[in-house]
Amino acid sequence: MKIIDKTVSRRSVLAGGAAAFLGYMVRPVLRQAKAQTQAAIVASPVDEVPELPVDPRWTLAKATTIPLNPQDLVLPRIFEAATASVEVRALYDANQFGLLVEWGDSARDVDLGTVLQYRDAAAIQFPEDPTLDAASFMMGQKGVGVTIYHWKSDWQFSRLHDVDEAYPNMYGDWYPLSGVPAGELPESTDYLTKGNKEFLTAAAAGNVIADPLIQEAIGPIQKMRAEGFGTLEPDAAQDAQGMGAWFEGRWRVVISIPRQQSRFRFEEGSVLPFSFAVWDGAHGERNGQKAFSFWHDLSLGAAPASILTPTSDDDGGGFLMPLLGSVGGVAVAAVATVIGFRVWRGRQAPPDEDES
Repeated sequence: MKIIDKTVSRRSVLAGGAAAFLGYMVRPVLRQAKAQTQAAIVASPVDEVPELPVDPRWTLAKATTIPLNPQDLVLPRIFEAATASVEVRALYDANQFGLLVEWGDSARDVDLGTVLQYRDAAAIQFPEDPTLDAASFMMGQKGVGVTIYHWKSDWQFSRLHDVDEAYPNMYGDWYPLSGVPAGELPESTDYLTKGNKEFLTAAAAGNVIADPLIQEAIGPIQKMRAEGFGTLEPDAAQDAQGMGAWFEGRWRVVISIPRQQSRFRFEEGSVLPFSFAVWDGAHGERNGQKAFSFWHDLSLGAAPASILTPTSDDDGGGFLMPLLGSVGGVAVAAVATVIGFRVWRGRQAPPDEDES
């Protein structure tokens, strides 16, 4: 009979749909496997990790290009990221470990004085405790956390970009709760230091996102931790240093952190997985909408082997562990079972008469 006249069985439709879903769900694993074949980042020793992005000592470290992907795995997702890659250099001294992260960005988005803009930002991520099972690159999983250092451009520049900078010709009448005289435009900090801070309700309650004084105390880089989606929270210890500089369409951001972390120390010769993320404010990227990388090995000096590479008899799941540690892993296992069962039934059943 003609192929166009052939009736498609329900079994074929279900199996085909399940296979397509399986292919969609294993994209993170395939991407990560590809990423792991790329060059590792090697940190070079120096007397002191430089604080400025333009410091010439950063040229002592080899630059490694890290490809980025659009975060299209979970909501809120995007399907085309504005940033395709970052260039990473790493240096370390006796106490500090520093990264210089660079990427192209035609617009410098640092102004949150209006509700019409989003900030530029960048983040690095690594396992909170390298002795545990492999952490998922998707912000870890329950019981296996990750440490995240998040540089926020508005936290660095917001004191210079308030409403009056966004609208330089606006006129200030009188803001009686701000603590400033009539005819002057108050800064956001005036309510907290001179006036009635309850007027800024979130800041008065200690919300770090709303309080510019807390942001100034922390600095432009906030340390956080997570154990999967929806668990991101500030770390109790805020110990990062660094800053960002934008010049001729390119961001250069320094993130300097202590080698001694809460659960381990970056020892010379050790290797740990790092991942990176970038938000482009001009393209509306915020929250989960970002460009991100998978794990990439980073070593302090020359290292013979990764302390996180599982041996052949390891039952921790290897590179599948990040996927199987998520809800997506359960779905993949279930779909794979359905496919296997239907293939087995197809082999056992006699051929349909209309398929002859």
